Amino acid sequence: MEKETLHIRTASATDGKALARLDASAWAPEVQVFPPNDADAPFFDNRRGPEDVIVAVDGDSIAGYAHLARHIPIPKNDHVLHLNALVVAPGQRGRGISHQLLDAAVDEARRRGARKLGLRALSTNTVAVELYCQHGFAVEGQLRQEFLQPDGSWADDVWMALFLDRAMVYEPQA
Repeated sequence: MEKETLHIRTASATDGKALARLDASAWAPEVQVFPPNDADAPFFDNRRGPEDVIVAVDGDSIAGYAHLARHIPIPKNDHVLHLNALVVAPGQRGRGISHQLLDAAVDEARRRGARKLGLRALSTNTVAVELYCQHGFAVEGQLRQEFLQPDGSWADDVWMALFLDRAMVYEPQA
């Protein structure tokens, strides 16, 4: 399958079942915080609507998705969006889909007027952390040993962000 066959678009309500199946199959235990939902569970709900999900479609199948949402729904935080999930189907990995979805999510955050796009990743998800760094995200904080892994080891909760106003530079406060 060539990269050119991929189409990036906003999700529609009819994508819900395919997204639920993808979500149930794509999360490895070492990168999960919550157990994945059942493949038959509704994907869209009052916290996640089709307008907040960007899908990568290959032919007639969904190859991946990105979910944008407000992290703290208060007016003082209106300028911040969060990338709540970035998922690529296991059989579709290695094609650059995550890069395309991340670029589309950044573009959508800018279109919505966000000044900052934040996210959280487990330290055990080194592929994702590296991807975010490649796209200009910086670590803002790290909660050490925040999650106990199935094998008894610990994972840190890594908080990262990308400032969307290119003139804005993040400088940690002392």
